[in-house]
Amino acid sequence: MFKFLKQIILIGGGASLAIPTFANLESLDSLAFSEFDLPAFDEYSVPVVLTATRLQQHQADVPASVTILDEQFIKQVSAQSFAELFRFVPGMMVGPDSNYNADSVHYHGGPAALPKNLQVLVNGRSMYRSGLATVSWYELPVAMEDIKRIEVVRGPNAASYGANAYQAIVNIITKHPADTYGSSVSLLSGNNGEENIYLKNGGRLGNSDYRVSFTQKQTDNFAKEMDSKESRFLDFEHFYQGSELGEFETSVVLAESYRELESDIDFQVNQNQLSEERIEVGSRWTKDFSSKHQLKVSGYFIQSAQRQKIELEGVPVAILDDELRELYKLNPQAADALAAGQDPTSLLTSIEEQTLVASLFGKYVLVSNTDVVNGHVDANLDEQRFDIELQDTYIYSQDLTLVSGASFRRDIAESEMYFDGKITNDTSRLFASATWQATTKANLHLGVMAEQESDADLVFAPRAAVNYKFTPSQSMRIVYSEAVRSPDLFEQSANWQLKVKSSGATPATGSIYYQTQQGPGNLDHQYIRSYEVGYYGRFIRLDSEVDVRIFQEDLSDVFYQSLTISDIETINDIKMQFSGIEWQVNFEPWEDAQLRWVGAYVNANTNINELDNENREQVLLRVYAKNTHTFSWLQKWGEQTSSSASFHLIDSYDEFNFNDDARTKIHRLDGKLLHTVNILPMSLDLSLNVQHDLLDDPYIWNDTIYESQTRVQLAARLNF
Repeated sequence: MFKFLKQIILIGGGASLAIPTFANLESLDSLAFSEFDLPAFDEYSVPVVLTATRLQQHQADVPASVTILDEQFIKQVSAQSFAELFRFVPGMMVGPDSNYNADSVHYHGGPAALPKNLQVLVNGRSMYRSGLATVSWYELPVAMEDIKRIEVVRGPNAASYGANAYQAIVNIITKHPADTYGSSVSLLSGNNGEENIYLKNGGRLGNSDYRVSFTQKQTDNFAKEMDSKESRFLDFEHFYQGSELGEFETSVVLAESYRELESDIDFQVNQNQLSEERIEVGSRWTKDFSSKHQLKVSGYFIQSAQRQKIELEGVPVAILDDELRELYKLNPQAADALAAGQDPTSLLTSIEEQTLVASLFGKYVLVSNTDVVNGHVDANLDEQRFDIELQDTYIYSQDLTLVSGASFRRDIAESEMYFDGKITNDTSRLFASATWQATTKANLHLGVMAEQESDADLVFAPRAAVNYKFTPSQSMRIVYSEAVRSPDLFEQSANWQLKVKSSGATPATGSIYYQTQQGPGNLDHQYIRSYEVGYYGRFIRLDSEVDVRIFQEDLSDVFYQSLTISDIETINDIKMQFSGIEWQVNFEPWEDAQLRWVGAYVNANTNINELDNENREQVLLRVYAKNTHTFSWLQKWGEQTSSSASFHLIDSYDEFNFNDDARTKIHRLDGKLLHTVNILPMSLDLSLNVQHDLLDDPYIWNDTIYESQTRVQLAARLNF
């Protein structure tokens, strides 16, 4: 990993742009210009939201449904991963991806493998991979201890963040370095293979603040052989407050990870393991030209190197024959039969196919009984992303604020296995929005995005919303928004092949496994239209908060891609519709207590049966549940002790799966007890975390059963 240090120094030395974060600041209020600070609303304690429109707004004014998970909540609940945290967000679906030893997180529902319908930001950096366009939640290079808040905007948000802010956006905002002075050491150990280490040091140098933290974690989730994973990363954050020059923020992340994977490749003899090294460098410059005008220039660079070596033994020479591969392109069934040592004559449909089969029979008596070779396949993938953005915020008056900007992004992916070389995609984007307080009770919001990608049509994504405020802390919202999702590089341009590098002499027939697949290269964008009616209310006398969203989302040209080399298929003629209701309720019935209920009823419909593909529905909605609920009780017991207890209830889970053994309900209890011991000038945080499954059925897949029905973690953190 640290061989990249030279590159980081070269890149970081020239970086005077900054991480495009909108809240990595000393306080949330610092985003408002001094002349136009938001009303305090102390009487109502209305939360502030930053992500939805790129502006600081009270939640009653936001033209979207937003869930906020702040640092105190994250610290108090027992979730040990980002995926588990999203169980506390209405409409979020969580499940395992057995093939990739990863977590699948969807808003409303989707496939288990490679979910792609969320935009995920860490301090403004998009966490989607350039090539396969996935989010590796476990390897996400941000420590939970460093998080200030997570804002989840539930609904399309392309007008603010571009294509791929499709169904929802997750914005993970870390603490300002000025809020993290001092040092911390944290250790966690559990009975499900969890071993976590966290180290942090923060301080001030001259006019600048810094924080450097190191995280290492590993886990062994399920009772199967190949599912352990590890991740470690070093995160450096720096903030400089200039006088006339403005503010500068810089970030450098070094990360490496390791995962075990199940193998479905014949003749593989080694353990299927994947490792990755990753660099992230970003910076942001912010300048207030006046109390009404602010300019931000931000940019980041991400580079990752994924390494996977597949050792093979006893590979029949015939299945590497170039003529068999040509036959597979014309007639996959005939090629598969021939590779299995069967006579494919009855399957042939053309003279060209007959000629190829005759030639192959001339070289091999039985394909399954030919000479064999040993070798390996390099399943490596190198990805790069460069993104630069300019944002201009102008406060025209107390009632009207304008936000506009432009960005350019370049994605590069290089892989012999997935793309047979290097491919590049450029994205240019313009965005603009206006927030207008039309009357003392009504706010109007209009936004639009225009985006152009390489070899793709120019697309637009509008959003229009009105908020009507009954009181300063209660409002009703009506929102219409559109978004698009671009086909990722693999969906569009896959050239998937297994090139066997032989360890000995290789006959001149070929070296590539006969089953190869190519992307269609002509996919258009996937579209969504969302209709929402919502209500937000904060009631100080009842110490309660309520947010309700009634929605309908119409998805068209939905991409479907199978992910086995023997049966890859990419289509986009599917229509889907999600409709239902979501809610989140917080209630403080007594002192220092909080009762929280988040839930959703989501109805899903598709046109798959009309397309005569009955098996696609269960794949597209593998991670889906019609009813989800999470009930939580958070309690402070004085100044030094707190606890939380949560009950997760999920009904009709994976209901389109025809596997009778799979789990259709999830009933789980989570709990955490946290106690702080003050040893001046230090403090020691001790915690006990417990998760207990009331049902022990397989979790989507037959082999995804937790090693222990009750999982316990003990943690200690020393602050000094």
